[in-house]
Amino acid sequence: MIPAMVGIIFFVSCKNDIEVVKRITSIETYPTMAAEHVSLYRSDSGQIVMKLDAASIKKFTNVENPYTEFSEGLEAQFFDENQEVSTYISANHVIYYEKEEKWVARYDVEVLDRDGRVINTEYMVFDQKKGKIYSDQFTKFTEEDAIIYGKGFESDPNLTNARILEPTGYFYVDNEEK
Repeated sequence: MIPAMVGIIFFVSCKNDIEVVKRITSIETYPTMAAEHVSLYRSDSGQIVMKLDAASIKKFTNVENPYTEFSEGLEAQFFDENQEVSTYISANHVIYYEKEEKWVARYDVEVLDRDGRVINTEYMVFDQKKGKIYSDQFTKFTEEDAIIYGKGFESDPNLTNARILEPTGYFYVDNEEK
């Protein structure tokens, strides 16, 4: 009697939702390419212009808006014409949307430029089509003589005209030794 009751309860409680099954087994939910421990190099006219290191890369092309996901983050170095690092970027999670040519970095995003300026935020977008880097979240700029806090920032791709949109604090730093 008890085994029959358990069997009836089991069959009644197990119901497959066809939409859930379709979503789980859909080819769209699986990457078309996946790799681990990857270093990518990009060159222009025989010169390396970028080096990207990532623990995991997954590319999804069977979706409406194809994207590449760096779910364990990335570190990227951009090089100038003298092969010196001009910009360093790291983030804990990054997605690149191919059609939009847009990079979205999240969680502990840090940018360091050749002048020693450091930008820290939890969310940053690099829109290649517009030639613009921006964020709408808390941002910290650390410069040689100041630390600036605020909400959001925008800049050109080279970070030469970076500015905080809504400054909330500005602190001067005295680096002179006494």
